[in-house]
Amino acid sequence: MSADEVRAERVLYERPLRPPPERLVEQGGFQYGCYNAAPAIANMLDAEWLYHLRLPRWLRAFRCKQWQAFQLGDGRFFAFSSLYEAKSFGLALFYVWDKEKKKAYEFKRLLPFRSFGIGERLDGQTIGYRERGASLNYSCDLTKGEILVTASVAKRGARPAFSGEFRLAYTARQSAPSSVCLPLGMNRAMYSTKALMPLEGFIILDEERYELNGADAMGIMDDHKGYYPYRMRYDWVTGFGIDARGRRVGFNFTDNQVRDQGQFNENVLWINSRAFPLPPVKITRPNGPAGEWHIQDMEGLVDLLFKPERANDLVIKALVLQSDYHGPFGRFEGKLRSPDGAEKIDAKTLYGMGEQKYLRA
Repeated sequence: MSADEVRAERVLYERPLRPPPERLVEQGGFQYGCYNAAPAIANMLDAEWLYHLRLPRWLRAFRCKQWQAFQLGDGRFFAFSSLYEAKSFGLALFYVWDKEKKKAYEFKRLLPFRSFGIGERLDGQTIGYRERGASLNYSCDLTKGEILVTASVAKRGARPAFSGEFRLAYTARQSAPSSVCLPLGMNRAMYSTKALMPLEGFIILDEERYELNGADAMGIMDDHKGYYPYRMRYDWVTGFGIDARGRRVGFNFTDNQVRDQGQFNENVLWINSRAFPLPPVKITRPNGPAGEWHIQDMEGLVDLLFKPERANDLVIKALVLQSDYHGPFGRFEGKLRSPDGAEKIDAKTLYGMGEQKYLRA
């Protein structure tokens, strides 16, 4: 038996990442699939039929939720930032968690009917939010191979001033994007492009500057759009760090409302500049979102515990809008394996966050 035949027998799960289409929607229909790069144009609003109805473009735009989010940091710091457009409201976030001092720095704005300029093209896009005493900006130049995240929050009352700048390397040598267009049923879809990237930058906390430029400095981007149901639910965890061999490692696992998750999911393990598609997972919380989270698949490739250290909750009840969100930061334990079993990752060196989300909007 040849080496290729031995390897083929060992593969426990296959979901190839193919080259992306130029446009996510062609001739009014979604191009479902799992891809190895971002599409040039994520033209979700060109879908002609949703819910088996031909809806006007303004209504399609109102039903399409979209966001960009980043998880950033190194061995000491973990930062989370997001610009989220739910159309009935917008949300701007920038959190920094000092794992050593167990101290959090938080900026959050909930803004009715607010958008931040998220468009169809990730490459060349700059979006942001600004108010008196605070700003948050994302700039993506994929052609140049660079993504820049900047944030600045002034002191206000008991809240200390804090800021950060993070320059991420989006290159074939240093990152491996995973992009998907997945079916949600009733002629609807979700799109996401995610990538683990090395970063250089700094954080300023309590007037002290900390440089992030070591091998453990990295971040994950999520560019996301979706025609989610009126009642949106999902479970999600992500994390990153340096493994025992000094390699950059990260992962993304989601259990959401996507149909046929064996074929269509966004679960991935990154090791340096390689991406390994992984199977569907289930996330359970026997003791609620503040207790341990169990993340497992049916193939023996994913067996993780997530141990929250810092809670981040958002509960909203306002007429037709309701949000029940839990997004803690924390550590991981357990094992991850590549589909062929050749790579085995001990998760104890990885740090990240999870989300349990219900949104009615």
